[in-house]
Amino acid sequence: MGSSSGPADRANRTRSLPLAAAIVAITVACTAADPVTTPTPTVAPSPPPVETPAMSPDAAPDADRATLEQARRRIEHVVFLVKENRTYDHLFGTFPGADGVTEGRICNGEVVPLRRADDDSPGASHGFLAAIEAINGGRMDCFDQIPDGQNQRAYVQYERSQIPNYWTYAEEFTLGDRFFSSVYGPTFVEHFWLVASQTDRYVDNQRPLEGQGGEDGILGGYCDDRTERIWSFPKLDPDDRADIFDLEEAAETETLKRKYFIERWPCHDVLTLPDLLEERDISWKYYTSDSPYFQIFPAIPHIHYGPMRHKIVDSGEFLTDLAAGEMAEVSWLLPPTPESDHPGYGALCDGENWSVRMVNAIMRSPEWRNTAIFLTWDDFGGFYDHVPPPHVDIYGYGPRVPLIVISPYARRGYVFSEVADFSSMLRFAERIHRLPALTERDRDANDLLGTFDFTQRPRGPLILEERDCETA
Repeated sequence: MGSSSGPADRANRTRSLPLAAAIVAITVACTAADPVTTPTPTVAPSPPPVETPAMSPDAAPDADRATLEQARRRIEHVVFLVKENRTYDHLFGTFPGADGVTEGRICNGEVVPLRRADDDSPGASHGFLAAIEAINGGRMDCFDQIPDGQNQRAYVQYERSQIPNYWTYAEEFTLGDRFFSSVYGPTFVEHFWLVASQTDRYVDNQRPLEGQGGEDGILGGYCDDRTERIWSFPKLDPDDRADIFDLEEAAETETLKRKYFIERWPCHDVLTLPDLLEERDISWKYYTSDSPYFQIFPAIPHIHYGPMRHKIVDSGEFLTDLAAGEMAEVSWLLPPTPESDHPGYGALCDGENWSVRMVNAIMRSPEWRNTAIFLTWDDFGGFYDHVPPPHVDIYGYGPRVPLIVISPYARRGYVFSEVADFSSMLRFAERIHRLPALTERDRDANDLLGTFDFTQRPRGPLILEERDCETA
């Protein structure tokens, strides 16, 4: 339900459960043991047990206090609108006044032009190892050597006329040109990061050709199918992490996989932002779709088998909730696969129209006046980008992706060039709601407050027309 009180009104609210209660036993055992019969669903208590307790909000660097307090007064609804598989140079490489390019370097040292992309140009491989190969120790020159990278298919970009509505949002609100995916890729682990600021050591989507879909071959069963597997790091000591870091710097992906990749049953409890929101009685909802790679919570048993699962719904319900005045204070909004912007699954024009439809609906609602929308793309999709991502730990960052911040208080026509990643989106929600950090990553992340100007006159709605995709 829409909230009648903003984050600031909760400053002295008593927590429903102490954070220490996160260390509780649950009845669903999740191990990497040999496949056995599927476990019986069991409702687990909440919050879940965690390997690393949530960190005190006092551990975060101080933002400008006046800006933070203004954010708490002005912003009551946060929407994470997450599309798929595009880099910054791929979509906005020609955007004026920002850090984009129109040519790129290939692995033999040559510089090639970024060709005009088709409405559904295919990308190259965009997995964890592929990104490490493409980044090539920060040289950003081997996108042509990753799987499916033949014919320089990664070296394409869109012009403004091809994605005019995305460009209009970038021109009218705030565009981030130093925003990175949190993990090398691909979708499953990026989306895990978008709720937990970690991947629970996973490093890939399920791979059906490698038999990871389990005995029935159907992806996404996770906790419901104990025969399923997914690539993961094992538990690591500091020496292991240092070795992995060096292997990534050297782009020694075969050695990295051989030494450190294991297969695990994807069913283990970690602490998530929904847990923290639930504990403080802050409304949230996760609007998802048919893709098994968006389905994070079926791999987190205390949520999948517990009462919070009822807040994980189909993305089609978002407009219904919005029209009913029941917009949550924090929403994850994920598209249906054909409108996800994922190459090969549907035209980019259709995906852009879906985004416009969602943003228009928010802008037409009473909630627009106190909403912040973070529009981004979940991984690099196998497309070229020229900016080396900071190598902050063994998971990434991955290549740069666009970020567009849309709000009555987003800076108008502003390019935000501070380094940030998906953890920053979580940090924004944590800070305005006075929540602790989940991991070191979000604790230390840029909180994106610099994308806003809470002293400006609030922007009215900017209603855009959907495009005719027959002529795109």
